[in-house]
Amino acid sequence: MNHAQNFATPPETMTRLPTGQCADAVNPTGHPSGQSLRESVLGLLPLRSPRVLGGLTDGLRAHWLVRGMHPCEVTVVRRNTYPQTNLLVFRLQRGTWAVLVKHPRNERAADGLAREWEVLRQLAADDRLEPWRQLLPQPVGYRPDGPARMLAQSWLAGVPADHLVPHRPQDLQRTVTAALSFLAELRRANGHRQPAAERVGEWAEPQLQILSSEIGWCRTAAGAEGLEALRRRLDAGLAGAVLTQAWTHGDFHPGNVLLNEERTRVTGVYDWGSARMDGPSEIDACTFVLTVRQALSGRPLGRLVADALRGDGLAAADRALLSTAAVDPDGGDPAVLPLLTWLWHVSSNVRKAPQFGRSRWWVAHTVAPVLEEVSRWASARR
Repeated sequence: MNHAQNFATPPETMTRLPTGQCADAVNPTGHPSGQSLRESVLGLLPLRSPRVLGGLTDGLRAHWLVRGMHPCEVTVVRRNTYPQTNLLVFRLQRGTWAVLVKHPRNERAADGLAREWEVLRQLAADDRLEPWRQLLPQPVGYRPDGPARMLAQSWLAGVPADHLVPHRPQDLQRTVTAALSFLAELRRANGHRQPAAERVGEWAEPQLQILSSEIGWCRTAAGAEGLEALRRRLDAGLAGAVLTQAWTHGDFHPGNVLLNEERTRVTGVYDWGSARMDGPSEIDACTFVLTVRQALSGRPLGRLVADALRGDGLAAADRALLSTAAVDPDGGDPAVLPLLTWLWHVSSNVRKAPQFGRSRWWVAHTVAPVLEEVSRWASARR
């Protein structure tokens, strides 16, 4: 029985292709800085608001979405990160066959699913990735329109790596080694070295534009100054850098990585919606190392990157981890790799979930520390 076709029925509808302190840190004047009153109020709300009866309503919605299909077991998949809460994610299972289904809760999430569908098709068509085919989600079906729009992809089995980091520190070394080894193998198979100066227009400028358009503080005097300083720092650092142009996941944090029970091997990688086949692939390894450090220390990513800018790049332990993955964190300006990694991570988040850009707490702890630090760098060079 062809379950992929069953999922796609009817065929014409499925395409097979503390608040005050945070406010002061972001806007010392305390004024809205041109933002609407509504945006100012939304910025004070928590990123995650409790959803009363969310589990019940999600289950009912998932069953409604797959009504009329062959009977399957429906299991809602809980996601921890905010961009993923903009999606209803559930598993359909019948015997040994299973798929993961994503349904957008809003238009921004629907746009993200459209991008992800195209990436999944590109991944499936790339013969260079054949040795890792079972670790990548395969496109099953896509329904782009109507109230029941959704994307279906193959189900990947494994233990989420983010469950291991805070709760099983004894497995940390094996977890990080497995993830970084996977990235190194993938990079060798499909990448080639590229002078980064030739790709600034694609590897940095679009992401800078997203920050300017999606984060109100980046359009204020201090934020705009920091964004321009970041542009100059990246231009200067990337001018002499050589990076590997290859498939780049773009959000390779532990929550998107699955491992075997022994924590020695990657068994799957999810959420390729931010990926591109010609990105600066070293940022994936740096993303993983930084987000593991964030989970262990409890410090926001922006403050970790600001520390790297004040010092000589990443911490020695993190540089050693990257070196084992054939990533040179010290070539040229040691700030370039953490800065570029941070830029892709932040721009991906606000692109998928504009609530980030409105959150004063998130901006104060994730965005402002980095832009303030690059502004100090720019001032020192005048």
